[in-house]
Amino acid sequence: MAKKKKKSGVSSRELRRQRRIRNQILSYITLGILILGIAAGIFFAGRFITGWISDKRHEKELEKEMAAMAEEGQDETEEAIEEVDTYTEEDLLTEMVDASIAGMPLEDRVAGLFLTTPEALTGVDVALKAGESTKAALAELPVGGMVYAASNVQSQEQFSQMLMDTISRSKYQLFLILDEESEMLSEDLSTYGINMEFADKGEGTFRTVTLPSLLGDRTEEGLVTAMVSGEEETLGAACLEAWQNGADLLYVQEGVKAAYEGMLAGIQGNPELEAKVQESLEAIYRIKCCSTL
Repeated sequence: MAKKKKKSGVSSRELRRQRRIRNQILSYITLGILILGIAAGIFFAGRFITGWISDKRHEKELEKEMAAMAEEGQDETEEAIEEVDTYTEEDLLTEMVDASIAGMPLEDRVAGLFLTTPEALTGVDVALKAGESTKAALAELPVGGMVYAASNVQSQEQFSQMLMDTISRSKYQLFLILDEESEMLSEDLSTYGINMEFADKGEGTFRTVTLPSLLGDRTEEGLVTAMVSGEEETLGAACLEAWQNGADLLYVQEGVKAAYEGMLAGIQGNPELEAKVQESLEAIYRIKCCSTL
């Protein structure tokens, strides 16, 4: 009997060939997908490795920077420690003097070279207290110091209060001097606010020294003071001459305003004399500032 043909009209060989082609196509597709997957994996793995290497490199750079900063900070700390170690009391005193004088106009600098009595400054007969008249007088003529006599002392409390009020009404530090002994005061004058005394008096000039009770042995420096007196018309010239001859302070008991105005007129506009005023004031404030160290 003859074999029957399939209804589809396709032979078995053809079917096998078609299946083989289909299987090959599927294999190629699978292989392609596999290759794409591997390529994608390699790509992402490469990015990961590159990023990891970059992160590690960045970490090392940060570590180097941190180490450099730490070393720099240590150097700065050591330098700061060295600066602290080499910063002396003399350096502090110099800074205090500079700060006290900075911004002071020439008029006030020249006034700071004068010592006078509270009576000469304010115009009262006998000064027993310091009030608004003292404040106004010190604002107009900010002298470097006040010299008191026994007549200014009624009691310990009164004298101490007067000196405290005088200090509070002055915009600059003052020398406070008692030029006469008073039975009402104890030997330690610093308890009342006195911070300077006269010593080694001579003909017209004498040296002033700071009170040991205030400064101890911190300084042995003194300030040469000239006591100047005479007619008001010539007082300024006399003060200028005494100052140019080596006096740091000028003690004028009467006519201090005329003396100041005459001396100021002789200094203004002269750079050399203006520079000398600065030198004198620095010497004065080195003594004044010593008492606050």
